[in-house]
Amino acid sequence: MRYKGYRYFLTMAALLLFAATGSFGQNAKVRVVVKPHQAYIFVDGTPFGDSSRTIKVPPGDHTISVYNYGYKPETRQVSLTAGKNADLTFELAAVSGPVSGPWGRIQIEGAPRAAIYLNGKAPEYFVGHGDEFDNSGALFACCTQELIVPAGTHEVTVVNQGSQELWSGSVNVPADQRVILYVPSGKQKTKPWHGGATIDSLARFKAGVASATIAIPPVSGNISASPAKINCGDSTSVSWQTSETVQRTITADSETLKQVDPSGNLSVQPKNATTYHLVASGPGGSVTSSAPVDVNSTIQSSIDASPAQLHYRRIGDKVIEQGSANLGWTATNASSVSIDPLGSVATNGTQSVAATPKQETNGPVDEVKTFTLTAKNDCGGTDTHTASIHVTGSIEPIPDVPLVSVFFPTGYPEARHPEEGLVQSQKQSLDRTAEGFKKYLEYNPDAHLTVAGNADERDSNARNKPLSERRANLVKQYLVSQGIPDSKIETEAYGDTKQLDASTVASLHDQNPNKLPNVGPQALGWAYNRRVDIVLLPKDVRSTQYFPGDAPEAKVLADSNWLGQKEVVTLAAEKSKLPDDPASAH
Repeated sequence: MRYKGYRYFLTMAALLLFAATGSFGQNAKVRVVVKPHQAYIFVDGTPFGDSSRTIKVPPGDHTISVYNYGYKPETRQVSLTAGKNADLTFELAAVSGPVSGPWGRIQIEGAPRAAIYLNGKAPEYFVGHGDEFDNSGALFACCTQELIVPAGTHEVTVVNQGSQELWSGSVNVPADQRVILYVPSGKQKTKPWHGGATIDSLARFKAGVASATIAIPPVSGNISASPAKINCGDSTSVSWQTSETVQRTITADSETLKQVDPSGNLSVQPKNATTYHLVASGPGGSVTSSAPVDVNSTIQSSIDASPAQLHYRRIGDKVIEQGSANLGWTATNASSVSIDPLGSVATNGTQSVAATPKQETNGPVDEVKTFTLTAKNDCGGTDTHTASIHVTGSIEPIPDVPLVSVFFPTGYPEARHPEEGLVQSQKQSLDRTAEGFKKYLEYNPDAHLTVAGNADERDSNARNKPLSERRANLVKQYLVSQGIPDSKIETEAYGDTKQLDASTVASLHDQNPNKLPNVGPQALGWAYNRRVDIVLLPKDVRSTQYFPGDAPEAKVLADSNWLGQKEVVTLAAEKSKLPDDPASAH
């Protein structure tokens, strides 16, 4: 009994294990119902068979597609579980429109249930199964099974269930001829097809009880570009139109673009001359078309400077005159423009450029400023032009204003003759001061002079003050007569209130390069104080107070006595022979 019980236990365990193992490896089952019933079922791209049927696949996600030529294919993504699943029903919609010739026939023998692909190896090129194309109809008109195709060469692929390729190759189909293809040998026979010439048009798919006629229309397609000529950086529209195609590819140079839609357009921006090629195919054949696009990479540019001659003048650190020119440029079909030395600029524009020389040292200026325009685009185009400006002028040091004090004879100018008393040598000193100050005004227009009159101590200040005022006024009048604006000169009169003391006079006399000999200290002090000082403002530079010992009138100016009017007038009128005058050498 124990032995029999043990055997029973082992038997039951084995049955349970077998049941568990069988359940674990169970396939998914689903019935696929198709309409029309001739339609062909593909599972995950693999031909599975025609007509409604139950399929068995591993559980999981699958792609089930149903094709029948002359109908719109239908594809579904499904998730199948082990065991039986709910039925899937596919009811395809017919494609309208008849098919016209010229055409021929392909009769396929030896592959009754195999899927037939025409001019491609994807399911989209499926045209039917072998049983639909293996009867010539010569004996039984009721059972004609025809694959009617456009006249020409076609690539035929015969694939058995499970994607086993039985035969693949070219079949040349003349118009109104029937080509018999034997699978798997590939042998072909061509016979007349008398019915082809009598048919005006056919439906894409027609089937009876034991007959089927499938008519394949030819493919067509073209591609164009508008505009066909563009400038660099511009866009053009590439348009294509196809019919009866299932795949469309556009190539340009090394770029390939697969297009989903039978017709459409693309906005493109080629950088050089480019040809866009369309290759479209369908069961009825293939078609190619090209659209060239010419890209103009030539740049037209120019640059001009006006005026081309400019003047520049600088005194010290101040620019007195600086001309400017208008620089104008233009560039067409360019994406970037630069002007050396300005840098990047817009493709068209103007800019004012100043006459600024490179020279920094004093002296005449004579330079040529060159502006180089370089225009480029993304298509390899480039163009270069130059414009030049000639800059002339000068860089000058700050003008020197010779400032020396002006000295007067004793008692002059008199009240009755305030215009007398300025001797010729002192006028010449003022000439140099006026000339230098006028130039200095170009450097500093705000500059001005203060003329301060003084008198020696030998009279009361009540008399000396007006005397010093007459001296200051006379100096101012003379400077104005030499071209200095009246508004640039102020006068001050100190009388004898700002006397140079004896020690100051002695120091000045000792430093004076042109000493006056044989004059006593007292007379020398009086001579030094009969003067007008000149101050340059706002720099506050004061005139040197050296007595003009080298002047022809030196003795007269140093004389402590009051000279006669005639002598003073004569000294004022005669041209002095100063040391810097070559005519004075004797």
